[in-house]
Amino acid sequence: MDSNYKKIFKDYQFRIEWTSSKPFNPEREAVDVVLTTKEGKEYYANVATPRFINYVFEKNKRTGECASGSYFCMPRLIIVKRIDKETIKATIDDLINNLEVKEYFKKT
Repeated sequence: MDSNYKKIFKDYQFRIEWTSSKPFNPEREAVDVVLTTKEGKEYYANVATPRFINYVFEKNKRTGECASGSYFCMPRLIIVKRIDKETIKATIDDLINNLEVKEYFKKT
């Protein structure tokens, strides 16, 4: 399983999808990350920073969403300190090495 699993993701590519018109802050955002295998299969995950999560809790406390900021949930969430190509690549590489990519990235 180990070598076959890693073979599926060998030579993968990824892209960060962020569609907001506001300036991008790599330490306070949430984005979609799409991982594409060499065979063209795509997997995606939500990636956010701790500062984004804190912002959402505070906003929800004010707006009453999520039981007035009592909780936050997002499917397939990966939290990173910073959203940039190096951090995302290191995260994906580690998930592949630990055979966990399919737990956090959903096939499209």
